[in-house]
Amino acid sequence: MDPLSKVLRTGADGALYFWCLGCDMPHCVMHGAGGGPRWTWNGDADKPTLSPSVLVQWDHLSPAARERNAAFYQEHGRYMTHIELPYDVHHVCHTFVRDGRIEYLGDCTHDLVNQTIDLPEFPEGW
Repeated sequence: MDPLSKVLRTGADGALYFWCLGCDMPHCVMHGAGGGPRWTWNGDADKPTLSPSVLVQWDHLSPAARERNAAFYQEHGRYMTHIELPYDVHHVCHTFVRDGRIEYLGDCTHDLVNQTIDLPEFPEGW
């Protein structure tokens, strides 16, 4: 990632990254010509607008599931690759990025649901 501004980074093939405080990680969209889904960008590195909305989803293990898995592997062996214990948390981050602000929509599963804030600066080291 290369810095475009304090709130926006760029990458290969038209990648644009912004920092999400709700997920505590960057989110990426693709803009310009190229394959796959593409977003429009107003070209403003300080107060970007991206369209359409940005939807990020992934599954992960809760602390309780990590403990359950550790106990399972301790009892049955760590190298049982034919058995996958299921993830138990589905994470959703759904946002609009408009005029340098990030609007967290109602289907977000983190603490910033239904809030709008200024796009945060990337943490030091990113």
